[in-house]
Amino acid sequence: MGAVLSILKNAVRIFISTASILKELSTVFNQALKRATLSPGLPNSAPSQPYWLSDPPYPELVDIRSPSLPQTADVVIIGSGIAGAAVARSLLHERRRRNTGTKERVVVLDARQLSSGATARNGGHIKPALYESFSRLSKLLPKNRAAALAQFQYRHVECLIALCQSEGIECAEARKVETVDFFLDGPAFSKAVADAGELEKWLPEIKIVVWNGDQAQEGTSKLMKDQRFGVNNSVVGALSYQAGAIWAYRFVAAIWNGLLKDFPHSLSIETNTPAESISVPEEAPAGFPYAVQTARGTIFARQVVHATNGFASHLIPGLRSKIVGARGHMSAQQPGRQFPYSDGQHSWSVVYGDGFDYATQRPPATSDSKGDLLIGGGFTRSLKQGIDQVGLYDDGNSPDPLTTTHVTGLFPAIFHPQWGAGAELKQLWTGILGMTGDSLPLVGRLTMKLTGRDIRERKPMPSGSTPKDGAGCGEWIVAGFSGEGMVWAWLSGAALGIMIAGSEDEELPTAPGRPGGKLREWFPGELLVSRERIRSADIISYKDITELTNKYEKLDSMQERRDSLVYNKKVTALRGETAVIDAGGNVDLILNRDSHLALNHAIEVIGKVDQNLHVKVQAATDFGTNIDFNAVNAVVEATHRYKEIFYDDE
Repeated sequence: MGAVLSILKNAVRIFISTASILKELSTVFNQALKRATLSPGLPNSAPSQPYWLSDPPYPELVDIRSPSLPQTADVVIIGSGIAGAAVARSLLHERRRRNTGTKERVVVLDARQLSSGATARNGGHIKPALYESFSRLSKLLPKNRAAALAQFQYRHVECLIALCQSEGIECAEARKVETVDFFLDGPAFSKAVADAGELEKWLPEIKIVVWNGDQAQEGTSKLMKDQRFGVNNSVVGALSYQAGAIWAYRFVAAIWNGLLKDFPHSLSIETNTPAESISVPEEAPAGFPYAVQTARGTIFARQVVHATNGFASHLIPGLRSKIVGARGHMSAQQPGRQFPYSDGQHSWSVVYGDGFDYATQRPPATSDSKGDLLIGGGFTRSLKQGIDQVGLYDDGNSPDPLTTTHVTGLFPAIFHPQWGAGAELKQLWTGILGMTGDSLPLVGRLTMKLTGRDIRERKPMPSGSTPKDGAGCGEWIVAGFSGEGMVWAWLSGAALGIMIAGSEDEELPTAPGRPGGKLREWFPGELLVSRERIRSADIISYKDITELTNKYEKLDSMQERRDSLVYNKKVTALRGETAVIDAGGNVDLILNRDSHLALNHAIEVIGKVDQNLHVKVQAATDFGTNIDFNAVNAVVEATHRYKEIFYDDE
């Protein structure tokens, strides 16, 4: 729940709320900004081992690849995770339905083993926290469009579970769960309750139950068969509603297995074959302008699909700083013997301020055991409140120690004493999220300006051999899920497959894995790649702030607080228990006992205005005479210009 970007922006506020660390802020931000503009490169060839990759259902697919790389392909899909699988399935099924392009080859490339990226490293949650996403999106879009996007997210719960049932994918353990969001602080809980009430006006079919602190700690839920929530008094309130859970890696592996059986002559998967570069050479075969260079050779393609999420900008230079990776942490834990849940029919989130953690539980292996817990989050618990995790692309075996400590200690803390002995950390791993500036995925055709590859002068296909799907040559993308891939990726990929097949304006029949009707009737246009989105899509746009803090890094106490007035000016008069400062005009101060001011010294005063327009001093700091007030004014001006960074919303 909650896009990681919004958490990051709130972490920014926290990080800079004490102006005495402006210098450190500048350094940390400059490092994050620099990382955001660099190519992510290729994925780590020696990644951490996630729990989800144990006991693969189709071992023969783990390292599947052809004896030699195909020389040409109609479509090359880079990335074999859930988004790439959705594109391939949608495209191949649609071509078969239309009986066009059925002999055209689709080649899937992956830098590592099959679907071993973000799809194999997530929390197994099909959980749209719609009250949170609706509230967040309503600040960017009209409420009816925010509701449409929230509804699109929620469709993934039914869609993925129904697809597993229709395809007989039992190994994916796809199921509906009752999910509970536990809140550890009152303001966050109050806001969530208000957001849930607003959501109900637009999507009344979404049922959210509100529990106050006593109910959350001691109450019972009919949906939970009269089990107590089991948490202690650290929880001040809770919201419960329906969500889903799934073993995403097994689901995607089963999809690929089915496609390889159904389309043996049209589909090939090439694992351990990283796409190193893409070019449009003069010597490319007619109609196949793109040369995709891999570690095993070159494959020429008519169309290229980028389904690499956080790594997309490696091959799309125009998306650097637009889609940026961030490192997340996940764990698999055996719960303590007193843990009150065992059946895998529940999931949880723990919300505190602007941060959150999440957990699912697998069905138990035996009737007398408890299912393993998959717990992740703690993004803002790193040393620099998550900012130091932005622009990291290494999902190897060096997790952040503070985040790890938080994730592994979370459930024992809130469920004590109903946790007990016998708990065990089974596995810990990291994964790379792909964040966008508006927290929405990018889906659709890429422009030549973004890719840097112009194919207009390349040789066309021979006369009479142009495919009938109307897509022509080009590059496409489905990426940037901002930590919420399970409620964005599948239907976004399915939509892209329909676009590539040229069927977006057709009235399609309902089919397993996607809705029916015309594409625009169920796929939100806000997710499409557009000039407007790209123009404002920078993940971190605080460069001018960091320039200010670099220039004036000696200023170490320039905070303006919402509940008080802050003056950083010179003392011009002292009269017993009163003083006058020059703040673009004289301001009268009423001093307190701890005020020790000196004439002509620069001071910072925090105080409140009384009915006589005098300022009652709450705190005062003397900075002596060596102060550049132009620098002071510049920092104060920045706090007013960028209120969304420095202050919480009113």
